[in-house]
Amino acid sequence: MISENIDERIRDFYRFAADNDFAADSLLREDNLDKYVETALDGYSEYPLFFHILGGSYDRKTLGRMMSVDFKLRLPSTAGIASSDNYESVLMIEPPHTGRISLSQYVRFADPSYYPLLFKPAIYRQMAFEKYALEKRKPFLDDSTWYMYIFATRKEFQHRGYGKKLMNLAVSYADKKSCRLCLETNHIDNIALYEHFGFRTVDTSVYKNKLEHYVMMYGG
Repeated sequence: MISENIDERIRDFYRFAADNDFAADSLLREDNLDKYVETALDGYSEYPLFFHILGGSYDRKTLGRMMSVDFKLRLPSTAGIASSDNYESVLMIEPPHTGRISLSQYVRFADPSYYPLLFKPAIYRQMAFEKYALEKRKPFLDDSTWYMYIFATRKEFQHRGYGKKLMNLAVSYADKKSCRLCLETNHIDNIALYEHFGFRTVDTSVYKNKLEHYVMMYGG
């Protein structure tokens, strides 16, 4: 069941997903949020950005706690779809002009048991990178551009069509609504994948002289 407490644009995206045979159990909700987190943790386990955020090694526990708070904060303003109710692959996408999550929101929202996270450098590395990334994609955002926040597939299910199913839904929605899609990647090997779906690279940079950053657009 679609929550009443969400953006109408997200509701429209979910209706489109339902019309394309995505079951209600695959849509992001508070009661399946942990499954989205687990898929993202597995899919991003070798992703350069998270090695940077976590100081050079993949601290799954810390990242999992960060994602749990982050995803929950985004529930009212972000659409999430999974390839099926087995959550092999997940995609989270934000409507145009969705606001950035601030540290003060994390503090107000997080369970007290999560407060030690606020003293971990990973939080501040994440915030600094998000500020940088926002400035890089901002010139390409407008009233019709949705932003792909998360796109991840569990390792054991990669290259089996689960991610393709989600991306096809997103680009089909963009085509039907005459809107655009924006995403970012920190891995050059991902560019060909996104180009296959019709994305093009619009900005290339290097963060802190070591982390590649690419902004890609679909449509318009």
